[in-house]
Amino acid sequence: MNTQGTTETTPSDQTDFSIRSFLRERQALLVHFSTLMSNHPGLVFPDDLRQAAGLADVPLSFSTIMAGDVGPYQRPGMHPADANAGGSIGIIVDIPSNDSVVTVGANDDGTSFNPSTGEIISGGYAPTPESCGRSIDERRTSNEWLVRGYRTVGIFAFGPILVRHFSGGEGEVDRDAAFACFPQFRIFSVHGGQFVEFDRETRRWSPVSYDTIMSASPRATGPVDAGDDSSAAEAE
Repeated sequence: MNTQGTTETTPSDQTDFSIRSFLRERQALLVHFSTLMSNHPGLVFPDDLRQAAGLADVPLSFSTIMAGDVGPYQRPGMHPADANAGGSIGIIVDIPSNDSVVTVGANDDGTSFNPSTGEIISGGYAPTPESCGRSIDERRTSNEWLVRGYRTVGIFAFGPILVRHFSGGEGEVDRDAAFACFPQFRIFSVHGGQFVEFDRETRRWSPVSYDTIMSASPRATGPVDAGDDSSAAEAE
């Protein structure tokens, strides 16, 4: 198991490699999900994602999500552990430079971070063209990228949305109620092999490009109608 310090940077022979460009070429979003397993059991949805969206230098675990990926509760009979994500709702982030990515891996690497010492213990690898490629090409379920110093650009959701409760376990949350927890962010998902965006007024989804997602910015917060409209199309 590799131990990575918080001062690690991309190797000098990889300076021409842009991780941000790599993610764009692969059309892969970086998403930190609200999950059942957490190092902070008292921090539950939506506070876990609200806190994650505002963190600066603390590294968090992310998964790469592409338009053909599957969430943990989408397919009847599929075990949640076989999905491409460890949760059903999370924050999408952009990275300013290669230094934002600490490690990458094709599996859940069991990464831990000690805020007192700054020590990071991860089974992942330093981000290089080869290791970043393997983290996607060799993943069987969800992978893990350890990322810090990011910019939150939106919310990603796989339906149905299940989140962790204080009492333990997971329970389903109404889609519109979940989205109303993040009025400043645009909402994205996948459907039919493409990315889609949720319209809060019509409560419908429409196709959207990867570049549009990555160019999103938080807006001024305000009241959002969290009503339920059963006629609205649901993202897969």
